Amino acid sequence: MSTQETLTLIAYMLAPAFFSLLGMAALGSPAIAVLGEISAKTRKKVFFDKYGQQTAAMGLILTVALILICGAFFGLAMVKFPKLFEAYFTPGSPFFQGSVAIGVFLVAGLLYFTTWKKLRNAKAAHIALGLVATFAALSGLAMIVPAKLLFNFSLNGSTGDALTNTAILAQPMSAMYALLVLSAAAAMSLGYLILRRNKDDFGRDYYGFALRMAARWALLPMIGFLGCQFWLYSRLPADIQALILGTPLAYVWTALICIGAICCFIWLFLSRKESPMRLKGLAVLTLALFWVMHALNVTLFINFMTMM
Repeated sequence: MSTQETLTLIAYMLAPAFFSLLGMAALGSPAIAVLGEISAKTRKKVFFDKYGQQTAAMGLILTVALILICGAFFGLAMVKFPKLFEAYFTPGSPFFQGSVAIGVFLVAGLLYFTTWKKLRNAKAAHIALGLVATFAALSGLAMIVPAKLLFNFSLNGSTGDALTNTAILAQPMSAMYALLVLSAAAAMSLGYLILRRNKDDFGRDYYGFALRMAARWALLPMIGFLGCQFWLYSRLPADIQALILGTPLAYVWTALICIGAICCFIWLFLSRKESPMRLKGLAVLTLALFWVMHALNVTLFINFMTMM
């Protein structure tokens, strides 16, 4: 693939990567919200609970968006990709099992997001709902990512090759996306906090605390995500590694890692500032960078499907 073709593919991936990023943030929202809720109980600081509540409100909006996105995807799959649609709804298939897990996430997540005030005096039950939603979201990813790899590889080669290639990529890519949904939810909450600053007036001290916490919780999984990039490369066969280094994909992968590292540095900087709300432009910048990074990541994924 030439440089021009690579840049064109990245440009085409920006729109689907945007909607994919919203979906990933929805999947990660229960984890971030319940972490705030648990931290409020263990550390006896109400600001954690308020941050969890606002993240849950964001999660509700994103989950509704995810339902609409998935509805559009399945409508498209029914018409243009009937085999893929059939794979999702064949009982016993990895796609089906993953879809059931995502269904559990949707039910538990919507209950968790909408009962924050109603279950204020039943924190254990509410936290349990959040943990179910979190476990279901991550389990669904752990099943759907390998299933998607196997399905795509089986379209281009023999069953044996498809199984081999899936075994190579499944673990690092599943871990990568599990970490990415957590980072996406925390990073998206930065933007949500900025948008809600004048509508949910919890005070300057709270928003300073919440932005620092959101930046810190976006940073930690992103570091793991970047580590998974090196894990993934180490798992590739030597001939594929050499092929990547000799194509523009090497620059795509390098740019992806560099952009992720820039996000990490900005989040680290924000997490140490006394008044991070004064630097809200940097928080918004990380969202834009995250979007571009994800588009580069999707571009790599598509190329793996054709190279292996």
